[in-house]
Amino acid sequence: MRRRRKIAAALCTFVIGLTAPDIAATAEESSPGTSAEDFDLPQRLNDDFKPGTSCSTPNMNGIYPIAKRRWFKQTDAASVANHNDHPVPVQQQIKDVRTQTLETSAQVKGKGDLVQLMNDTFGFSYVYTEHWGLTQVVGPYDLPAGKQGRLVWGFLILDTTNQNVKCGEDLVWHKVGSPFDASIPESRYSELRVDGAIEG
Repeated sequence: MRRRRKIAAALCTFVIGLTAPDIAATAEESSPGTSAEDFDLPQRLNDDFKPGTSCSTPNMNGIYPIAKRRWFKQTDAASVANHNDHPVPVQQQIKDVRTQTLETSAQVKGKGDLVQLMNDTFGFSYVYTEHWGLTQVVGPYDLPAGKQGRLVWGFLILDTTNQNVKCGEDLVWHKVGSPFDASIPESRYSELRVDGAIEG
């Protein structure tokens, strides 16, 4: 399983006023991507709502989430090449809007509450919807001399299994029904992948 920890440098926000440098690095039209790569799972901050643990308010409902997979969902890619004898910055203007929304395997009331539960449980800033917009730019990243590669972008996703629970008269959390799955957007993500020397 491929692990990646260096995330912050690759997260893209709005970039204004960037222009492509006058260099031999080239970027082809972006194209849909299909790769999915795994990242380390987030650490749980608490065991709130865990079945079998104590609760304080009878008939109170809750959800106990378990993180199953944290991964990069690639949506697009653009080829780049540097024909210079020195590193050059490469970037790609977003040309297609991409949207990633919270998905669940069952009907869930209060999906915003589910997102907040994930934030409280795992400590990341999960959102209901994340976008790549036309005003954004992937990069710039430095591409080494004589190398070619790909700019890739998409979303970081957390997959979870979630158990509905209810506080019983015995002040213990009890399972209610079957678990359901959820996929929650964490952030936009992009990176430069260097494939090797330019051929030919």
